Amino acid sequence: MKLSSEQIERLSDRVFQVLRISGYVDFDKNIDDRIEEKTLDVINDVLDEDSRTEDKLSREAERLVQSQSQIAKSSGKTFEALVEEVKIRLAKSKSFILGDVPERSDVLAEKIFKQLWKLDALDFFAEDFKVTNCMARAIHRFRIEDDRILEAVEKLASKKIDDEPYSHSWCMVFDKQYAEVIKKIVNQKDDLAEGA
Repeated sequence: MKLSSEQIERLSDRVFQVLRISGYVDFDKNIDDRIEEKTLDVINDVLDEDSRTEDKLSREAERLVQSQSQIAKSSGKTFEALVEEVKIRLAKSKSFILGDVPERSDVLAEKIFKQLWKLDALDFFAEDFKVTNCMARAIHRFRIEDDRILEAVEKLASKKIDDEPYSHSWCMVFDKQYAEVIKKIVNQKDDLAEGA
C-alpha cells in the first residue's frame, strides 16, 4: 500500500507512541527539552524517505517502459503491468523492498533505530532487537491494515485492560482483540460472498 503524506504522519505518531510507552527508551528533557519532537521527526523522515524512494522507482520504471514503447507494445501487456514489472526489477537491483511485507517493516525499523542512536537525549534500556522489533511491529500492522481498524481495536484493548497503551500486557490484549476482529471481518466477507 502506497502511503499518503497524512498516513505517513499518522504512522510516525503510532511508532513514536509505541516506542514511548514500551519502556525501552527514555527521553532526557534535561539534555534536550525538544527530544520527543526530534524523535518524532526522525521517525517521520525515515518513513518519508522510504516513500520518496518508492516514488522515484515508479517514475524511473515509467520512463524505461516509455522509452521502449515498441517492445512494450509487442509484449501484449498493459502499460501499468509493464511498469510494475520494471519497478520490481529496479527495486531488486537497488536492494529496496517493495510491498507490505514484514521484511520492509524490519528494514524501516532498523533505519529509524540507527538514526535515533544519534540523538544524545534519547537513552535506550533494552537490547537493540527489542527496540527494532517493537517499531517494526507497529509499522507492519499499519501498512497491512486499515488504520481505522487499528484505532477501533486499540479502543477495545484499552477498555479490556487498564494498563498503559502499548505496554507488553496491553499489546497481548490488543493481539487477542485484533485476531477476533479480523476473524469477524473475514467471516462477514465469506457470508456476503455466499449470499451473493
